Amino acid sequence: MLLDLLNEETIKICSEAKDWKEAGKIAGQPLIDTDKIEGKYVDAMIESVEKYGPYIVIAPGIALFHGRPEDGVKSMCMSLAVFKEGVIFNVDDKDPVKLVFVLGASDNESHLKVLSEAMILLQDNDVIDRIISSDKVDEIVEIIKNKLMFDKES
Repeated sequence: MLLDLLNEETIKICSEAKDWKEAGKIAGQPLIDTDKIEGKYVDAMIESVEKYGPYIVIAPGIALFHGRPEDGVKSMCMSLAVFKEGVIFNVDDKDPVKLVFVLGASDNESHLKVLSEAMILLQDNDVIDRIISSDKVDEIVEIIKNKLMFDKES
């Protein structure tokens, strides 16, 4: 499922973002470009962080932007932006953030399988380091694919 969502169209490698808001916009843009979400979804994600704080920083160096399906999700989707320089979210023990995911769930349940597969990736520090140090999107896709395939076999 995750492999259907994270691909050459939905993964970006960036040097930097001026702040966490710009990081969210950059990470969400591939989903707008592929017509999976509306622009207002990105605005809603940012408003949510402004209202509730940086709860989206789920682990050291990793953020997962998301919103409600009714905020502009057209179909289940996910994107990933890798920020080589890192982005400050003002979460002391988790900054800088280098992996910024955007999740667009079209309902309240379909994303659970995707999140479960994402957790397999994010629990492996070697995989995270390899994604961050990669300079090619197709290489990142292969890293993700190999990890998920290996995990299914074991």
